[in-house]
Amino acid sequence: MNPREFERWCQTLNLSAATVESIAKIRSAPPSRRVQGRANNVSGTYPSQKMGMTIQFESHKVELWAIYLMEHDPTVLEYYDQPSCFKIQYTNKSGRKIGHYHTPDFFVLSTDSAAWVEWKTEAELEKLSEKYPTRYQIATDGSWRCSPGEAYASPLGLEYHVRTDASLDPIYIQNLIFLEDYIRFKADIPASMLARVKEMVKSSPGITLANLLASSPQIGANDVYVMLVLDHLYVPLSAVPLVQHERVELYLDRQTYDTYAQSSQHQTATTIAATALPPLVANTRLRWDGRLWTLVNLGETTTTLLPEIGQPLQISSAFFYQLLDGGAISFPEVTGATNPEVMALMAGASPSDLRAANQRFGAVMADREQGTAGPSDIPKRTLSRWLKQFREAEIKDRFTSRPKNAKALKPLIAINLGIGS
Repeated sequence: MNPREFERWCQTLNLSAATVESIAKIRSAPPSRRVQGRANNVSGTYPSQKMGMTIQFESHKVELWAIYLMEHDPTVLEYYDQPSCFKIQYTNKSGRKIGHYHTPDFFVLSTDSAAWVEWKTEAELEKLSEKYPTRYQIATDGSWRCSPGEAYASPLGLEYHVRTDASLDPIYIQNLIFLEDYIRFKADIPASMLARVKEMVKSSPGITLANLLASSPQIGANDVYVMLVLDHLYVPLSAVPLVQHERVELYLDRQTYDTYAQSSQHQTATTIAATALPPLVANTRLRWDGRLWTLVNLGETTTTLLPEIGQPLQISSAFFYQLLDGGAISFPEVTGATNPEVMALMAGASPSDLRAANQRFGAVMADREQGTAGPSDIPKRTLSRWLKQFREAEIKDRFTSRPKNAKALKPLIAINLGIGS
């Protein structure tokens, strides 16, 4: 905030002259101490764009993650590390009075408040609360409080907060870290590409990043990440890691996401979008480095691949998705979703078609891929008919997109979309 903005902010919060002076001193002063690394912590500095200076952290998984939160929280206007210390008083477990100077981790100016903020792990606080029960207490809602800190802040009309690692969402933080480079170095996106991507996402809310990329070789993952940073698209960053393209769902904006998240259409729209690429399930065939591989397991952290000859290979799932996105790993066959007739049928499918599609496709794949029985309410004769149609479509066309064989795709389309039969 510039001086005029700071003045208006103080007036909005109706702060006293003494409080304004205290805040002004914190804003103009350097950190009161230099952070130090310890046995279990890694200290360092973070180059803050919001603050225009480096911010210290004493823990790379608590304080640094807290910095990422504040850096990207629009309600946080400014934040300062290691603000000037002040004296707190409390008693220990035996009742002995203790008084000393204390330096909180941060002083944070938000749109509607100003507060000193202390970050610790839950384990640390549990130990400290036993040793100093009048300094740290756990509230009925599970949050933590520091009574001596609140006693100092309250007369100034300010707040004192205790935050823990339990409030830090690892997926959200890792996605923020992942997007940092795109935030710092924003590339220009051609207007035609942006319009095309937004139209695709608008027509298929919840389309996965993998399917969007597969729809056009001209669209790259980096382009989509820049669009996210520029708020042209929306992704719930707490849902899945952005590197897992098969699971990342794209929306035009937060409002659209909220609408679909609260309706049954959300599941049907995103599931049917996944049929544009072969599903990454067990036994999926892949091509990598000129060799054919079989996907044995795609886990949250580790992926197992089996070559035609040799021992299984384990790689990180994040690396697997990077190889898939870069084209190093590909599918040996082209899916029927590239066929114009398939795309036309998908575009014309009704919500009831999509619901039937999920049920039928799930039943067929459960029988084919896992060998498990389908839902008990599906007659055996019906499931056998779906399987027969599926096999006939595979044999007749093998998922190619040649127009002369378009009729052979219809049974497969009917199963996947629930159209007809």
